[in-house]
Amino acid sequence: MSLKNCLFVTAIALLTLVLPTKAKAGDDGNCSNASLDGSYGLHATGKIISVGADFAAVGRFTFDGKGNLTGRLFVRVNGSNNELTITGTYWVDPDCTVSDVWRASNGTTTTHRSVIVNEGKGYLILNDTVGDPSVISGEATKQ
Repeated sequence: MSLKNCLFVTAIALLTLVLPTKAKAGDDGNCSNASLDGSYGLHATGKIISVGADFAAVGRFTFDGKGNLTGRLFVRVNGSNNELTITGTYWVDPDCTVSDVWRASNGTTTTHRSVIVNEGKGYLILNDTVGDPSVISGEATKQ
């Protein structure tokens, strides 16, 4: 093989390594509601300002890839244990940020902002409910 052909083959090989062949969830500018599809395990912590107590929760959330979610959340606040059933909706922007609304079995409604990470294998979440001074954030991993 001539030097010219070797350089050409090497250039093609390098291009196939650096050019994306398929965009995945979590790649900038390529997300949609379908980027959250399936079940995720969630762990969140923070402080409930109104009662001056620490907050911890674990749960499992399932996203249908079409904007609907369900969940089961186990919460510990101020020495009390609670189990909540969650239903809600979510919207994923092309930049892989997420907005959602949760309606819990205890009658509360909360909103959150999230960021999809690790090509859709997880997300980072922050409670941003208007009028709620609590500081709660967490991480979720696809099951």
